[in-house]
Amino acid sequence: ALSMGIDRDQINETFWLGTGTPGSAVPVDSNKYNPGPQYRKLWSTLDLKKANEMLDKVGLAKKDAEGYRLRADGKGRLRIEIMTLGGQFVQYTQIAEMIREQWKKIGIDLKVQEVERSLALQRTANNEQQLAAWNNDGSEHLFTFPLHVFPYELAAVATSGPLYVKWFHSAGTQGKEPEPRMKELMEKWKKAFGVPEKERIQLGKDVWRIAAEEVYIIGVVGQGPASMGVRVVKNNMGNIPSRMYNSPDGKTPGISRPVTFYFK
Repeated sequence: ALSMGIDRDQINETFWLGTGTPGSAVPVDSNKYNPGPQYRKLWSTLDLKKANEMLDKVGLAKKDAEGYRLRADGKGRLRIEIMTLGGQFVQYTQIAEMIREQWKKIGIDLKVQEVERSLALQRTANNEQQLAAWNNDGSEHLFTFPLHVFPYELAAVATSGPLYVKWFHSAGTQGKEPEPRMKELMEKWKKAFGVPEKERIQLGKDVWRIAAEEVYIIGVVGQGPASMGVRVVKNNMGNIPSRMYNSPDGKTPGISRPVTFYFK
């Protein structure tokens, strides 16, 4: 419901000048682990009527005088807080503020709080956050950098399910046991390391399919130059890759082997 209450086209035009790709959090179509073209728009098309209906059905039909939804436990207005980091290469705080205005149409009161990076990590480790904003850098390489796909690592920029992270890495002795579909996703990810390539690719697709269906991450706008970067290559240079992988695990631009670039 929250995902369908976001006007991604407005965000794309405002912050990326229309150069991004609105949609769910799934990799590019050419990625071998992409679950299919139908997942790009799954739960990520603006539909205020359906979003409101879904929120009504889960027991949030009552609203206050300003039109915001009331908590099901009777303790006043339902408020959701999103944590953002300032001074980054993407305007996360400003994007969250635009979503805050958009969510008013579905009766959700979103509080945007910009914090310093180390404080974000502390809050994540203490399970004190509700939502956080970041990009999915590295997710194209699902099996080397999965922390933006499912709760895999505690980080200031990977804030989902810190108790699930502890459960995952402690073989269930710490943290909190995930719900069934999250456990299924985790098991498929682990299994992929010991199977032939064809089976690994299918398991990777399954991981992304589950993540998209369950909307563990609300995708907004992807594949934009603000986070993926812009390459400018002079005509007299050679051995330049047609596409440069931009990710922390690839140590961009090192993964493109700059020492092999040459002038023609």
